[in-house]
Amino acid sequence: MPLILLGLLVAFGIVIYALVMYGRSDDIEEDTRPVRERYSHVFDKIRQAAESAVSQDEYEEHEEEDNEETGKGSVSDDGHTMYFPDDAEVEKRKRNIH
Repeated sequence: MPLILLGLLVAFGIVIYALVMYGRSDDIEEDTRPVRERYSHVFDKIRQAAESAVSQDEYEEHEEEDNEETGKGSVSDDGHTMYFPDDAEVEKRKRNIH
C-alpha cells in the first residue's frame, strides 16, 4: 500500500511539473528564423566539405591488361598464379572439405 501511494505521489509530481513547464513555455520568445539562418556555421562547413570533395575527385582511368596466359589459373593480387586442381574430389578429400 505505501508503494502505491508513493507511485501516485510521483505521478502527480510529474504531471504538475509538466503543467508548470508548459505554462512557462508561452513566456519564452520563439526563434522564427529558418534553420539555415540559425545554424549557418554548420551549413558553411557542409558546403566547404562538399567543395573540397568535388575538387579531390580527379582520377585517372587505367586500362587493365589481360595477364591470364592459358585460362587455367587466376592471378591474385600479389602476382602469384593459382591453378585449379585437376581432380577436385581428391583435393576435397585431402583437405576434409565436404
